[in-house]
Amino acid sequence: MRIWIVGIALSLLWAQKSKVTSAALAVQDAEYEKALNFLKDALAAPELLKPKDMAKAYMLRAKAYMGLLLSSKDPQGVLAKYPNLFEEVIISIRKCREYDASKDYENDLKVTAAQAASVLYLKGFELFQKEKLAEARQHFSWAIELYDMIGQKDFYPPYSLRGIVSLQMKDTAAAIQDLEKARALAAQKPIKEDQTLPFVYSSLISAYGGKGDAEKALSIANEARAKFPTDENIRRAELNLYLHHPSLQEKALERFRQELQRDPNNETYLLITAQLWERLNPDSAAAYYKRVLALNPNNVNAHYNLGAYYVNQAAELSVKYNETKDEALQRKYFAQMQENFRLALPHLEKAYEQLPEDLALLQSLIQVTTYLGEEAKAQEYLRKKNALQQKKN
Repeated sequence: MRIWIVGIALSLLWAQKSKVTSAALAVQDAEYEKALNFLKDALAAPELLKPKDMAKAYMLRAKAYMGLLLSSKDPQGVLAKYPNLFEEVIISIRKCREYDASKDYENDLKVTAAQAASVLYLKGFELFQKEKLAEARQHFSWAIELYDMIGQKDFYPPYSLRGIVSLQMKDTAAAIQDLEKARALAAQKPIKEDQTLPFVYSSLISAYGGKGDAEKALSIANEARAKFPTDENIRRAELNLYLHHPSLQEKALERFRQELQRDPNNETYLLITAQLWERLNPDSAAAYYKRVLALNPNNVNAHYNLGAYYVNQAAELSVKYNETKDEALQRKYFAQMQENFRLALPHLEKAYEQLPEDLALLQSLIQVTTYLGEEAKAQEYLRKKNALQQKKN
């Protein structure tokens, strides 16, 4: 009887192991779904498999899932059929490493992990663009785990993007941790023409500024500007830092005054200085916007803000006009109002060429053309505003 029982046990063990062998042959023949079915049966009774066989089964499972995805002409269809495919790959890789004490499958696993890491990174970026932030962060986390496993610990773009995602999710502490890691790794081993690094700096400026550490944010901004002097996102993040921390404005104005002494025709520095002056002295801001436009007649920010300046000047004159009963003063104020509206119009129209879906800009154009008596233009801008509102609604 005992011999008979032992014989049955051995036959069961052999049967389970043979399913793993069959899965290996199916993977070799690129019959990945067939392989997954064999492995499903084999792993349904893990107690009948030795650790080495378990390691092999999980290695094959990871390889089959990735083979199924990479060999398909319709990868989105594969992901629709296997919505947890990436998670199953990650679990399989972890399980294989757990059971593979002698590291028999380490090389096979590294090849599959390298494939999966690259795909996960790209998928995370795709989800990020679709604003599926939690899913994007998970995919970047899996990619980081696999890059670390295959020895690419200094590949920092996944940290960069996970940090940016975390910042958008309002998880500032996690964002700073990842962004600082990316910044440190980039300093040690930079990637030529990396597109993510400027975003690392702009995000760090925003993160430190948002948590109230203005001095740290300013330090990052100085480093960022030295590395990427023309990057628009860094410039915007730095400007927002100054605008939200009034204590830094005087320091910022002094620093940019020094910068402009060295480089008086630097369009970026002139624009930042103009925007810094807006809150303190609108007339000084307008003078700097004019200098920007003298260098670049198509600068949309300068046109937009200079147009707004003239509209605001007209609004102040309107208040004075309404407050006085002196007819001579009223005529003077009215003429000055009209002149400011005339000065505003070409700047607003130039800005509108590049910002055709800006409702506030359209409203300003309606106001200005109405005051100037240009009824046809006013009606056309009103029509465009109504159409844009309907489109957005």
